[in-house]
Amino acid sequence: MTTSHKNIPNFAVDEIWEAAWGAKTEVRTKKMHAGLEVGEKYLEKSGYLTEARKEIPPLFCSQFWYCSEVIKAAIERLEPKRHQFHPFSLRDQERKYEVAQLYIINILDSIDALDLERSENLEVYTGYDGQEVVKVNPLFLSKDKREIALYQDRIKNRHLWMGPGAFGPAKAFISDELHDIIKENDISPSPLRFYRTKRTLH
Repeated sequence: MTTSHKNIPNFAVDEIWEAAWGAKTEVRTKKMHAGLEVGEKYLEKSGYLTEARKEIPPLFCSQFWYCSEVIKAAIERLEPKRHQFHPFSLRDQERKYEVAQLYIINILDSIDALDLERSENLEVYTGYDGQEVVKVNPLFLSKDKREIALYQDRIKNRHLWMGPGAFGPAKAFISDELHDIIKENDISPSPLRFYRTKRTLH
């Protein structure tokens, strides 16, 4: 899945660190890329809009995945106690009042579900450490209409996950059920764009 840039509200975060900001950012990024728990001290707790916005989407990505209470409740119902949700208060441009109570989603428990042989949209290159890196590139999906394949047995009863090819706070796979809930609740002018995968037996 990927997100439209028009879907992302323009906002800035309140500064919560003065010392060792870079080191703490590196820690949280590495942990979130690997699907590990992150302490609250590593994440911003509030921010403010930098331009007027009528609606705040229920799910969008700006470095992290942010969601509304409705989407948080849906994810927790589908996958109880699996992921972390860090409260984030979004205020108006004058920073006077709250316009949305959001949550930063830390997607835990990654899954290696990519069927490399049957996938057509993978970006493969050699990383800095000399190891082969496989990535799911949404640009390939939207431009060339190619497909990715997932092993069905590995994602049974799963609804939100990352894995090889889709690591990092800005990338994720979702189930059909969670997809439908998100679409029902997204009334913003530029809702999220989703790309369907195909499933294969292992």
